[in-house]
Amino acid sequence: MKRILYFFPLNPVERNSGSRTRALNLLKYFKARDFKVDFITKLVWGQYTPESVKAFENSGLAENIWVMQRKPVKKNPVKYFFSYKLWHILFERKLKLVPGSIPNHTTWNLRKHFDDLLQQQTYDYIIISYAYWADLILDNPHVGKSVTIIDTHDLLASQHQNDIGFDRGVALGDELRRVAQFDQVWAISPEETYFFSQFLKGKVKHIPMMMAPPPKVQPLGEKTYDLVYVATDNPHNLISSAWFFREVYPLLPASLKICAIGPITGHISEEYKNVTRIAFADDLDEYYLQASIAICPMLTGTGVKVKVVEAMSHGLPVVCTDRGLDGLPDKTNNGCLCANDPKEFAANIIRLLEDRSFYETVSAQSLASFHQHFSITGAYQKLDKALGIR
Repeated sequence: MKRILYFFPLNPVERNSGSRTRALNLLKYFKARDFKVDFITKLVWGQYTPESVKAFENSGLAENIWVMQRKPVKKNPVKYFFSYKLWHILFERKLKLVPGSIPNHTTWNLRKHFDDLLQQQTYDYIIISYAYWADLILDNPHVGKSVTIIDTHDLLASQHQNDIGFDRGVALGDELRRVAQFDQVWAISPEETYFFSQFLKGKVKHIPMMMAPPPKVQPLGEKTYDLVYVATDNPHNLISSAWFFREVYPLLPASLKICAIGPITGHISEEYKNVTRIAFADDLDEYYLQASIAICPMLTGTGVKVKVVEAMSHGLPVVCTDRGLDGLPDKTNNGCLCANDPKEFAANIIRLLEDRSFYETVSAQSLASFHQHFSITGAYQKLDKALGIR
C-alpha cells in the first residue's frame, strides 16, 4: 500500500471554495485507490478549530492530520529571537527571496516540522499545493526517493500582478523556478498546462477539476429562483459582484428572483429586495436544483471557476464573462453564454428565461460539457496514469 504526504493549506471538508473542492476530490480519489494519506496543513489559512479537525478526522480521508503554525507563539521575546527569528532570517537567505515576485510562504518553522515528518516516515509521493510552499522541498535531503508533485491550482504570477512592487518577468521566472523542482507539475486548466509545458516539457500533467455528478439533475420545470450566484468574498468576487449589481441588475426585470450564496452575501446591499441571501449552504445541490440559471460575472482572476463546473453538473445554463470561461476546454457550445457588456449579459439571461427551446439547448450543452471534461471517470484515468497505476 503506497503512502502520500499531502500538503494543502486549507480545510478541505469545509467545501466553501474551489480549491477546497479540488483537494476534497483528490482525497476521495486517494481513498478509492487505497493510498494511505498523511495530511499536513497550516493553522491560519485553514482556520482550523478542534471541531473542524475532528470533522476532518471523522471523514476517514486521511490517516494522520497535522496542523502546523507558520511560526511559534511569541511568549518570551529573547527566546523567540534565538529559537525562531534568527533561524528564519538565515533560512530566508538560503531561499534567496526575489523582490517583485509572488509571496513565498515557506517559513523556517514550517520547513522544520515538514522535515521532521519526512525523517519519521518514508513516502512514495509528496504532493504540495500552490507554489507559495514549493520550497518545502528546496534542497531537501529528506525527500529521498519520493516522487514530488506540485499541484499548482493557478498561475500565481497572474493572481498577484496588481500587487505593489510586482515585476511580471521576475515573478514568472521565480514561479517557474519553484515548480521546476518537482518531478511532476499538476495543472488544473488547459491554459496553465500549455503555459507550464512550454518550459517544463514532460513534467506537466493536466489534472482537471473533477467532481461526482449530483444524485439528481432537474434542469427543467418550475423553479424557486431564476438566478443562483455562488461566491466567496475574495477581491476578485467583490469587484465582480459590484459590477453585476451596478451595471447588469438595473437592466433585469424587477420580478426576477435571485439567490446569492456564500460570503459574498455580506457585501450585497439590502436594497435589492428580490435577492435571497444564504451566507452558508452545507449542500449547494438543493439550491442548484431550485434555480434556472447560474451566473458568474467575473472580471478578474484566473483558473477554473468551480461554481461554473458545479452548475454544469446540474445542467444549468451559465451566463458569464470571459473570465468565467477560464479553464474550460471548450469555449463555445459548452453551456455558457459569455458577455462582458452589461446589456449583452442581461440579454442572455432574459433570452434563456423567455425562450424555452433555447434554454433546453444550452442546458443540454452544459450537462454534456461537464460529463466530457469534469466527471470523476476521466479525471481518475488521468490520475492513474500520473501515479503509475495500471
